[in-house]
Amino acid sequence: MHSFLYASSPHAVPEEIADAHRSVWHRIASPGSWWTGTQRVEAARLTRDARSRRSLPPWQRADPLPEAGLLPDRAVELVLKVAVDVHALSAEWVADWVEEFGDAAYAELCAVVVCTTVIDAFAEALGVDFEPLPAALPGEPDGARPEGVAEAGAFVLISKGLPGPNVAKALGLVPLDNAAFFGLVGSMYALKRFSELVWEEGALSRPQVELVAARVSSVNECFY
Repeated sequence: MHSFLYASSPHAVPEEIADAHRSVWHRIASPGSWWTGTQRVEAARLTRDARSRRSLPPWQRADPLPEAGLLPDRAVELVLKVAVDVHALSAEWVADWVEEFGDAAYAELCAVVVCTTVIDAFAEALGVDFEPLPAALPGEPDGARPEGVAEAGAFVLISKGLPGPNVAKALGLVPLDNAAFFGLVGSMYALKRFSELVWEEGALSRPQVELVAARVSSVNECFY
């Protein structure tokens, strides 16, 4: 059982957020549709290690050493790019990667990286230790591919059945991982109250939340 108790946090953490973090850790540890639980946890470990050196320029970084045989070399390369050098991704590079492994396998690894990043960045912001990575659960990928995906100008197909903007559909090739990611978004960005322009409760007002979100997007060079 993953704790995410945040007992050492100088700020109170709503249980909704801790629950979302626990759910994501369990999801990462579970077999996906294209990668095993062991491979997914390895992707999370590589993400965490790479992010610890993200402030250094690429030529001064020592990339984390992958566990031999757990992930193909090109899968490791994808994880590291998404974790710390996402600006280096191009449509041509992704197309070449997808030709070898498949578009849904690409989306699944991206999902593991972004979920790990969100949880670790939250811990960094609070000034608390990272939660230990989960133990991988047994089982094989099921190879399931969802219906209802379509071309929308992205590097891979996205969901056409989900409501909201394209950012909410980007991981549509892996619905369970997309749901896990938006469980994080929902708990930390207060999506249940998103239509309310004035918030009477909480440490931050709605304009303050949007200011933080815009600033983080700018610093991270988010083209969306």
